[in-house]
Amino acid sequence: MTPSSGTRPVYDPDTLRIMTNAFDRACNFLPVQFRNSDCMRRKLALQIIRHLDDGESDPTRLADSAVLFVLRPLI
Repeated sequence: MTPSSGTRPVYDPDTLRIMTNAFDRACNFLPVQFRNSDCMRRKLALQIIRHLDDGESDPTRLADSAVLFVLRPLI
């Protein structure tokens, strides 16, 4: 879903399930020391939303890209 300028997107139930699945997968891939970090979880969520809005709908790819994004500066 592509948001129009100045408005927030509303996601349908199927899309919300995809986002939830991707977020849960991404959190499980985080190293243990980061799993309870609100900052890391927020970064994951924002990346998942960004990629979903860009057209990605596969939960595994959404999770993988989010984890790579948040861990890249740490590696």
